[in-house]
Formats: sequence, structure tokens, C-alpha cells
Amino acid sequence: MLTGSLGRGAGDRWSDIDLDAVLADGVLADEVASAWEALAYQEWEVAHHYSTTFDATLVRGFLLRSALLLDMAFTPVAEFAVWAPVRVVFDRTGRTTSVAASWSPWSPTPDPAGEAGFAAHDVLHACVAANRGRLWQSLYFLQRIRSRTLALASERHGWDAEDLTRADDMPADELESLKNTLISSLERDTLLAAIDLATRAFLTELRRHDAALSDRLSEPLLNLTGAARGGGTAEESCPRN
Repeated sequence: MLTGSLGRGAGDRWSDIDLDAVLADGVLADEVASAWEALAYQEWEVAHHYSTTFDATLVRGFLLRSALLLDMAFTPVAEFAVWAPVRVVFDRTGRTTSVAASWSPWSPTPDPAGEAGFAAHDVLHACVAANRGRLWQSLYFLQRIRSRTLALASERHGWDAEDLTRADDMPADELESLKNTLISSLERDTLLAAIDLATRAFLTELRRHDAALSDRLSEPLLNLTGAARGGGTAEESCPRN
């Protein structure tokens, strides 16, 4: 099964190759994956490969010396499902062809309460790190706040938030508030100003899901970012961990 952008007919010169090998009943995915690992190194100029899992699916990603990336998934037929158009390359039994022909889009279930909790954590640690002079750590948490906002917005639009693949398709006015959170300096004041803006952008997105929760969080989070920018010590500006 050819999946990804090539599978749905939307590939371009930048596309990698995504394949899903659907395994017959009783076949062990790890044995098949191991056999393909050996074959890949034998047949192709592989620079490196990685391994990961998604539920019952095993994935082996092969980076070739040409910089082409080939991702191979190995999925038991009983667990196989399709959420987007794919291209069937070879099918012995017709089972995967049938599943592919009746695909239905996956609909995300946003968790604004859960994301709000994690975002509050990120805002706190971004402030603390900046005022402790841990500027790279602060930047890390700033990026997390921004990514949570984009992920929650993606799911509101009905898109998978994984890797923010549809973030660029969002309305320009929804992205505008995040532009000023992109910084080119790790100065403390610059970081804290961006953290404040990112927090406000997250609260705006949260309001689109749960206005009452956004209102409850606005006061403590904006008090937090405001105190952090006031120049006190980390302990004075932000609560202890």
C-alpha cells in the first residue's frame, strides 16, 4: 500500500515514500520487519534507519545516501484501517483493497481541558527558565506553547494535529497572533515578551473551544507572564516548581 502524499496523488519532488505492508493473519510483524531491514541494507544505499511503533503497527524508516526517506509500516490485517486515499500496489487476497476502497476520514477529538493543563505547565516553566537565565530551556517551552495552540486549532478545523501538517492551511488571521512569538534573540526580555504573546494566543484559541475555561485561566496565566516581565527573581516572578 502506497500511503502518504504519493498514495493520495498529492506528491511532489519533496515527497518521501510511505509504504504499508499489510500482514496476513498469523504472520509476526517483527519477523517481517527484520527481514525488510536486512533486504534494505542489501539492496539500497542506506545511511541510517530508525524503528518505532504505533499501536500494532511497526515502522522502519530508511534514510538513503541520496537523502530520500523511505518509511515502511508493517500492520496486521486485523488492525488495518484507512483514513485517506491510498494506492494499492499489490494485494494477494483483496482484503486490503476492500478496506482502501471504503476509507473514511479520521476526525480528531480535541481535548481543550487537557491541552490547557499542559499549556499552563509550559507557560510557568518558560517564565521560570527565562528568569533563571536558562534561555534555551525557556525557548523550548515557548515553542511548546505555540505548538499546542496550532495543534488545538488544527483539531478544531477537523485536521490531524500530528506534525502540524495542515497548520499552513489555517486562515491567515488565526496565524497572525503567533507571528510575533517568533524571535531572533535569546535576550530575557525578548523571550518573556514572546511568552506573553504566545500565552494570549493560546487563550484565544482555547476560548474557541471552551470560553469559561479560557476566562478562568486568563487571570492566573497573564498575571504570571506579567510578573515574570517585572524583573524580579525567579522565585518572586513565578511560583516554585
